[in-house]
Amino acid sequence: MNIPASSNDSETALDETQTTSDVGVGNSNLLPDPRHLLLVLWRRLWLFLLVAGGIIAAVVAYATLTPKAYTATSSVQIEAPKGDPIQPRDGATVQQAPSSDFIDTQILVLDSNAVRVAVVRALDLTNDPEFGDPGASQSTANSDEAQNRRVLSASQKLGGAVTVRRVGQTSLIEIAASSLSPARAAQISNEFGQQYLNLIAENKHRQEDLSSAQVDGRLDKLRGDAERADGDLQRYKIANGLMSAEGATMAEQETSALNQQIAAARAALAVSQGRLSAAREQVKLGGGGGNVSSALNSGTIGALRQQEAESSRTLAQLRVRYGSLHPSIAQEEQRLADVRRQIQLEIDRVLSSLEGEVHVAQSNLASLVGSQQQSRSRLAGNASAQVGYMELERKATAARTIYEAFLNRSKGAAARDGIDMPGATIGANALVPTAPSSPNTKLAYLVGTAFALLAGLLAVAVAEFLDGGIRTKIDVEKRLGARYLGAIPDVESTLGGLRITEPPQDYIVSHPLSTFAEALRSLRATATLRGNRRPKVIALTSALPREGKTTTAVCLARALAMSGATTILVDCDLRRHSASDIVLDGRPGRLSEVLAGTLSVEAAVLTDTMTDLSLLCTSEAAAEGRDLLAPELIGPLLADLRTRYEFVIIDTAPVLGIADARAVAHQADAVILLARWGQTSLRAADTALDLLIASQAKVIGVALTMVDIRKYASTGHEDLYGYHKKFKGYYVN
Repeated sequence: MNIPASSNDSETALDETQTTSDVGVGNSNLLPDPRHLLLVLWRRLWLFLLVAGGIIAAVVAYATLTPKAYTATSSVQIEAPKGDPIQPRDGATVQQAPSSDFIDTQILVLDSNAVRVAVVRALDLTNDPEFGDPGASQSTANSDEAQNRRVLSASQKLGGAVTVRRVGQTSLIEIAASSLSPARAAQISNEFGQQYLNLIAENKHRQEDLSSAQVDGRLDKLRGDAERADGDLQRYKIANGLMSAEGATMAEQETSALNQQIAAARAALAVSQGRLSAAREQVKLGGGGGNVSSALNSGTIGALRQQEAESSRTLAQLRVRYGSLHPSIAQEEQRLADVRRQIQLEIDRVLSSLEGEVHVAQSNLASLVGSQQQSRSRLAGNASAQVGYMELERKATAARTIYEAFLNRSKGAAARDGIDMPGATIGANALVPTAPSSPNTKLAYLVGTAFALLAGLLAVAVAEFLDGGIRTKIDVEKRLGARYLGAIPDVESTLGGLRITEPPQDYIVSHPLSTFAEALRSLRATATLRGNRRPKVIALTSALPREGKTTTAVCLARALAMSGATTILVDCDLRRHSASDIVLDGRPGRLSEVLAGTLSVEAAVLTDTMTDLSLLCTSEAAAEGRDLLAPELIGPLLADLRTRYEFVIIDTAPVLGIADARAVAHQADAVILLARWGQTSLRAADTALDLLIASQAKVIGVALTMVDIRKYASTGHEDLYGYHKKFKGYYVN
């Protein structure tokens, strides 16, 4: 909060505070001051060390107590389908690069439960203490169901110990197996690769057998279809008389042969008719048909002609010799006539034979013409049946073509068995590891140390965020908006590890050159050396009890007395009178009587046993419950004391709980609000300031008490304790 000006002193304090807050040497408005961060870390050093040390201890315990695991790595080279080396298409290479999807699929296959189960059975991991349950009873082990459960359990454990991954964008797959035994890790890794190859080979054989069975069944069906189509075609040909030879049907061949025979018959008929006509023409012309070519060619007629010639020659000779009346002539003439009669009979027979040939040729031609008519009728019937024949022939041809094509493809597939199937080879076998892979102690220590530092810093940041206590000069000036008057250290923190043997109010007397005494003198200078008018009545108060208010008041009063200034300590905390208990040493305090007007100041003032400090204290609260600190009572007393002493130090009650503190503060020339370092909350101090200002008290600022100066710059590097180590030679603690 910012303190509103209620007097000239308050305005001066406010102006000085504002000036101090706004002006900073070497500070950046954009980045936090590293010195401030260092101060925070130093103040929370034990918290930082506790959190960081706990984490480091946990990391050390993890690295020490965790069982050592060994990792062995083997690799499998994935081979894609090789294509067709016999007939590569479009210039494609025989070897094809495997696709990423294909390799990812093979990784899933390699990491499948089937491969893990095969590895478990091959290496008998069910009896391995790391993966199985070697303590199972013999009866349980003999049960198939129980054995399967053991195998499945071991395979699940094995899955957590094996990692399958692809090496970059290559077709190489690594198999990393972890085990408590180095040799077992190498065995598992190598066995995974081998079982994967066995699975591929088994799948190849299974697919080849299945393909062969499917091809054989398909071939049998296609062959049956082709045979049935051919049978239907042949039966149709037989049923419809479409049997053929040399590319023509029987009807076509028969018609062609009949045409040839008819042509030959017509020619033979023409020849016979020509010969018969010629013979008849010769008969009509005379000669008795003797000059007919058939007759001339006849051997019988030739013999008869020879006999006729011989008989004519004999007859001529007889006539010449014997005359015309000789009996021999008559006989010879009769013989000649018989020969000529036989010749004529033979000529007639030849003519009759020619007529018979003509009749035979005509009959043959007529028969052939009839057969031709029948053949042409059958050929016309075949033309209509040819349509069905062609349809069946197309079906038969198609069935044969399909069968032959599938047969050729099956032969090609049989020749390429194993070529189109994916394959794999062992890239590298796993070696027995010599060093454990888990836990990685170096990495664990590195990460643990980094995490410990971060966690420690985070714990410090959280503690600083949650801590609402006033610790530094910045807290007083910027967060409270009040003037910072200084800090009173805790005596023990100034002794360098030594134990304190006397209370602070006595220590300041026995060690006037100590750090603690110098802090009180600094507070005195800050409170008194300001402005043109030096305050004489200084009231010390706090927001809450047990914040070092009474001790600071006693010590400040003794410091003023030791400096030679006439000083009186007035204990206005009438209810607890802690200051009186400290300095009276059993003597009675008479402040209540002075305020009540029954005793003079001179009679009530006592002297401190250790210094020249005057004391106006009280031993007990007023019994009648009268408000002895009312303005009309405390005001005249303080006015009287101003005339008697250079400084009047007043110890008051806490502001937040007791109204007397505000009444006394209103009468004082200056009010110092004390806040216990790291304990008094900003909210409490802010409320106390509001109450004091509302009562028109002349608050000159806030001072911190019980500061542990062992923590570097505990009140901020802007305060003197940021540099107190440089002034060790000036103090005698």
